[in-house]
Amino acid sequence: MEREHLPGGSGGVWRVREADGVTRVHRPTGPWTPAVHALLAFLDARGLDGIPRVHGFDGEGQEILDYLPGRTLDPEVDSVDDAALAAAVSWLRRFHDAVRHFTPGVLEWRQGVQRLEAGQVVCHNDPGLYNWMVVDGTFAGMIDWDRAGPGDPVDDLAFMCWSSIPLLRETAPSDAARRLVLAAETYGGVTAQQLLIAVEARMSLISARWRDGIERGDPGTLALRDAGIMDRHHRRVEEFLRRRTEITAVLEAEGALQNEEEAL
Repeated sequence: MEREHLPGGSGGVWRVREADGVTRVHRPTGPWTPAVHALLAFLDARGLDGIPRVHGFDGEGQEILDYLPGRTLDPEVDSVDDAALAAAVSWLRRFHDAVRHFTPGVLEWRQGVQRLEAGQVVCHNDPGLYNWMVVDGTFAGMIDWDRAGPGDPVDDLAFMCWSSIPLLRETAPSDAARRLVLAAETYGGVTAQQLLIAVEARMSLISARWRDGIERGDPGTLALRDAGIMDRHHRRVEEFLRRRTEITAVLEAEGALQNEEEAL
C-alpha cells in the first residue's frame, strides 16, 4: 500500500494506492460524517456525476472515498475560462435539482444539528476553485463535502462566483459583470444583480459560520484561522465591497441598453 499526504486547509488527506491497485482518498472524519455519507450515497443513487463514492473506513477510522482525477486550483492566482465556469455552474444546478429530493430529517452536520427549513436544500457550502477537480481546463467534479448542510441554493452559486469569476480579487468590472450574467443565465431563475447581492450575503454568512466553528472548537475551522485564511478572507470582502458599486453600474447600464433594444 502506497500513501501520499496531500496538504489542505483542514489538515490535508491521504492519497492511497490500495492493495488491489485502485487509488482512493483517506480523510479524517467527524460527527458530521454519517450525514455527509448519506448525502453522497443519495446523490450517487440519483446518478449525479462528479462526486466521490464512499468506500467505508480504514483501520484508523478515516473515511475512504473515490480519488477523482484532475487538479484543484488556487483562487488567489488561478483563473478559469467562460466554458469552465459554465460547466461548473451547470453541474451545480444538476446537484441542486438532485438534492431537492433529499429530505433526511434532523442530522448533525458540521455546522451543528439541523433540519431543512422551507426553501432550503442540502448545499455543498464550499464550492470554491480549490474544491473543483479540473481536467483539460474544464470542470470535472467537486470534492471536500465536509461542510455540506442545509442552506439556500443561491448561497452555493454565490460562493462559486466569488471564487471563480473571480470576485475575491481585482477583476475588471466589465468582465465581472459579464461573467455574473453568464453564471446567472446558465443556472437559471436568478438575475446577475440578484446574484451580486447574494455574494455579499454569502460572504457575511461565512464569517458567522467561522465564529460558530471557533466557539465549538471545530478543528478544521481552527486550522483555517491559524493559517491566516480568515484574515485574508475579511480583507478580500472589504475590497469587493468597494468594487461592487462599479460592477453594479455596468450591470445596470447593460440592462438599460437591453431594454432600449427590446423596445425598438
